[in-house]
Amino acid sequence: MNRVIGLTKKLDIDRSIAMGSIMLLGLFAAQAVGVYVTLWQYGLLGHFKPQLYAGILYYSLGLVVFVKGISYSLRYLSYEDGARGITRVRQDFREGWFNVSYLVAFMVPMVCLPTFMALFSSMKSTIHLIQPFYLDEFLMKADRFIHFGIDPWRITHAIFNSAIASAILNYFYNLWFFIMFSYVLWHIVNVHFGKERLQFLLAFVLVWPVIGSLLAVLLSSAGPVYYGDIVGDNSIYGPMMDILRHYHSQFENSAFGIFALNTQDMLWADYLKNDTNIGSGISAMPSMHVAVAALLYFSGRQMHRYIGYGMLVFLVIIQIGSVHLGWHYAIDGYVSIFLTWLIWRVSGWVVARLDTATPYAQPNT
Repeated sequence: MNRVIGLTKKLDIDRSIAMGSIMLLGLFAAQAVGVYVTLWQYGLLGHFKPQLYAGILYYSLGLVVFVKGISYSLRYLSYEDGARGITRVRQDFREGWFNVSYLVAFMVPMVCLPTFMALFSSMKSTIHLIQPFYLDEFLMKADRFIHFGIDPWRITHAIFNSAIASAILNYFYNLWFFIMFSYVLWHIVNVHFGKERLQFLLAFVLVWPVIGSLLAVLLSSAGPVYYGDIVGDNSIYGPMMDILRHYHSQFENSAFGIFALNTQDMLWADYLKNDTNIGSGISAMPSMHVAVAALLYFSGRQMHRYIGYGMLVFLVIIQIGSVHLGWHYAIDGYVSIFLTWLIWRVSGWVVARLDTATPYAQPNT
């Protein structure tokens, strides 16, 4: 077996897992240094908040234990009667959770991702301070040109022309975080996915700083919902926002509604205060919602065709919802899908050149 650490047999770590973990740690460190240096250079270190998502780690660990407990219970019940017993449970946990290769592969992304996401929010909240929004008018015109002289939001509102349809789009748009969170945890836990797992995690860790930070600064834009405030012309997207507010008013005293409007108001308030909070920051081009949905599709179709089908539907819904709810210009999503595809291919190229001949540890828990 191919090893890189061999102090004792119990401490041996598969070389493929060690190399993958080192690459992830390198990307986490590069992002942290990049954000810190950028904010320091612009005198914005007050926005550097690596602890912003610390609480997510505890929720994540609890969810992992819960899911793994159910998974192991089902596995245990599948054993034949003669194979069950406390001895088998101890053996499974020793080969699974207490396997050093598994623990390293599991803990590196699990511990680092909350800080990674916090630094992304730190950077996103300062985009307009580093590069004031300047591209909105160009993106609006590009949208019209691509869609034959029609504003894309008019197309989506012609198709989804009711309060309930708009609320359903809003629901799935908000579901994005839960689906992303669950899919990432699924890959973190299932170390035996091997190359497919590492390709997804590498792409995930690259998409956020490259598309969501670097390009978001270079292509600084606020989005249709804020177009009137940034450009000074409410005639283009003002009617769309009026329609959404009208739809939302139909759900008064209801648990349903166009809750994007509340979030958009909150983000604008943070923008005016130059504040950094969980989920704060305004950025249109490129779209991280669409980028992540595209990444889930590329990864999902690699795992199983039916997962791919489901993620493709989700990607289409997120693209439509991003336009319909005023978050993004349609071109934001198109560019994000292409860029995410490039990052996905690069990640696959890197993983293919690693020494992954040794099978990844496959825990029994």
